[in-house]
Amino acid sequence: MAERSRDTFEHFNERATLWLARVGSVGLATMMFLTLFDVIGRAFDHPITGSVEVTELIMGLMIYLGVGYTTFLRGHIRVDILITNFSPRIQAILDSLTGLVALAITILISWHLFRQASARLAHNETTQIWEIDLWPFGFVMAAASILMVTAIIFHILISLRVATGRRDPSDYVKSTVPGE
Repeated sequence: MAERSRDTFEHFNERATLWLARVGSVGLATMMFLTLFDVIGRAFDHPITGSVEVTELIMGLMIYLGVGYTTFLRGHIRVDILITNFSPRIQAILDSLTGLVALAITILISWHLFRQASARLAHNETTQIWEIDLWPFGFVMAAASILMVTAIIFHILISLRVATGRRDPSDYVKSTVPGE
């Protein structure tokens, strides 16, 4: 029963992070077109007012909307020159340890994002030109970072299961060398 509930929660996490990453992709396209039209407008002496501040907001959102899915897929850059020489169990132990460090750092980042969003709300901070409220963007980034935390927890649990021998390590270790 615990296995099924974990699979359901893991599936929910995957779907939620994928959905947020797609929203981030729309943000990327919006930012691209905004920049394109701003550059064209500058060529004709009619730049888009506030395009830089909107681009900054979209960049922040793009990062946090996409990072959860990247974490879920284990898509972050990883230097594993040394670790690939160890057995799958030792690799899982090391992954568990580094996962715990990543979890602590990510929880701190999420906590600070919530604090920053709350401070922006309390002080009613806005952008300078268009006077867009900053707090909604802060809370979206903070909420999206929670999905990164849950993805790290999933990876730690999988690593611990391999490290303790409760899961077959054959699909845990994947070779990145072509032909292997």
